[in-house]
Amino acid sequence: MSSRDDISFGELAVRLKYLSQDQLREALIIQQKMSDMGLKPKKVGDICIEKGWLDPSQIQAMLAVQGKRSSSASQIAGYKVIAKLGKGSMGSVYKARQLSMDRIVAIKTLSPNLAKDPQFLKRFLREARSVARLNHENIIAGYDVGESNGIHYFVMEFVDGPTVSEVLMSRGPFPEREALIIIHQVARALEHASEYNIIHRDIKPDNIMVSSKGVAKLCDLGLAKMLDSDSSLTQAGHSMGTPHYISPEQAQGLENIDSRSDIYSLGATLYHMIAGRVPYPGNSPVTVMTQHVNEPLPSIRAINPAISEALESLIGRMMMKNPAQRFQNPTELRFAIEALLASESRPVMNVYVEDADLFEDEDETTCEDVLDADRRPSARKNKVRTVEDERKRNISGLMNRKKRRKR
Repeated sequence: MSSRDDISFGELAVRLKYLSQDQLREALIIQQKMSDMGLKPKKVGDICIEKGWLDPSQIQAMLAVQGKRSSSASQIAGYKVIAKLGKGSMGSVYKARQLSMDRIVAIKTLSPNLAKDPQFLKRFLREARSVARLNHENIIAGYDVGESNGIHYFVMEFVDGPTVSEVLMSRGPFPEREALIIIHQVARALEHASEYNIIHRDIKPDNIMVSSKGVAKLCDLGLAKMLDSDSSLTQAGHSMGTPHYISPEQAQGLENIDSRSDIYSLGATLYHMIAGRVPYPGNSPVTVMTQHVNEPLPSIRAINPAISEALESLIGRMMMKNPAQRFQNPTELRFAIEALLASESRPVMNVYVEDADLFEDEDETTCEDVLDADRRPSARKNKVRTVEDERKRNISGLMNRKKRRKR
């Protein structure tokens, strides 16, 4: 769907007689088709340059006009705006310098029109409060929230890297191991959020950023919900989320969703990262959501036979229609990914750990812990041969590390 920013940009181009109405309409149709295909839509300006309708000097002239009209962020006390990063459905995001701390931050501002709506303001503040409750290296950190000169703003960590969606657009599908490492980090983020009874509800490639150091950051908690909060913004019968990655229960507008919904959406994201396309590329949001509810998951190995059976099993488990058949919490998912990374030839279903409650203090267990253990000669010599043996081996090793740390 075209953003208001793109539409206003196009309307400005028409008023300046740089574009015709037909050209603008065609550019917006191209955007919509890209969205329907599960791709991040290009900006109207980029589409028009590719079509030869605009040249870079005209783009710069229009951006200058827009910049003069969008100077509200510069009025936020204590911050110096450096650049506008983008605009979403609720407002704009800017790169800025926090003067008191002399650090680069990202500032999200709420659209003045939406700020007049109590429901939108409540959702905006809820995102800030959700982030404030969380402190984890794989979740965008929140620094400040408030109102200045009539502008509602939320200040957060600035990430010097692209989103997973942008990587998919620029270079195509991810290598299997690289994708798993990113998804493992997001699973850790969801694990931390679940400790505070927070579910994200909009996991997708656009909401996962990867820093220049390779650290995955989960962002945009605008739809996040605390399980013990009221449901005034999530009434039954109203689905929230992004159609291409939405869980069946969210698509049906069910009220009592939990972290298993996030696990499904993360599975759909992993599918896209590996296959280079979304699981259900329908022609409309309604069609896509209906497919998530009713249609079998298309085989990812039919798209790319080089994908391992173990990874296909992992995605299949994450994206089961029935939440009871998925990994039951992010901790179970994390252990399955770690085991898969340790030995990608070993079927993921054989390393599913049911006794996750034994590991409640094991947040320091990392993927490298598992990899190091699997590299030892004794580990290679004594490969497990049954599901039960594997489960006991995982539990025994992790419980031993837990005991050593308590000494």
